[in-house]
Amino acid sequence: MKVPLRFQVTEFDCGTVSLLNAFSYLFEREDIPALLVKQIHKYTLDCYDDEGNLGNGGTSREAISKLTTWITHYANSNDFNVICKRLEKNDVTFDKIKECLDNKGVVFVRSYLVGEHYIIVTKILRNKVYIFDPYYLDKSYYDKNRQVKIVFNKPFTHNRIVTLKRFLSQGKQDFSLGDIDKREVVLINRK
Repeated sequence: MKVPLRFQVTEFDCGTVSLLNAFSYLFEREDIPALLVKQIHKYTLDCYDDEGNLGNGGTSREAISKLTTWITHYANSNDFNVICKRLEKNDVTFDKIKECLDNKGVVFVRSYLVGEHYIIVTKILRNKVYIFDPYYLDKSYYDKNRQVKIVFNKPFTHNRIVTLKRFLSQGKQDFSLGDIDKREVVLINRK
């Protein structure tokens, strides 16, 4: 059984929730190993804020790199049919993202929402990017923004529709990939 995608419960757990959402999007609930869920919680929320509070700085790139390596090793050693490939900087291209999605995958993305923020991309169709953003917002939040639309009736696939131009932007606008030197995605496909 598929389950609806989730929202954050704190200001900082976008990485944790987006990773859980990526696997919920790809797999039935009964096919997701409990150990995977445990490891996602173990690796994420590893950054400190300015006052020294662990977790209040979100999830680091290093944690995502280590977790991607762990998932790959786990999948190769067990009966879990998934392939994860982490890309950064110039290796993050539209063609690689689109190929992953066209092969029924999902893309875990470090984008922007005020600051750096993790989301998942589930589809690109024409010039629109279908995103599940774990940060809950009012339906009217983007009413004056023609590049972002909030959707509430697709809880298994997406809750934002963003223009491709915005998504590929090197700026720090909501849901842009941002500066090429800071880009990070994980391509996740079933084997």
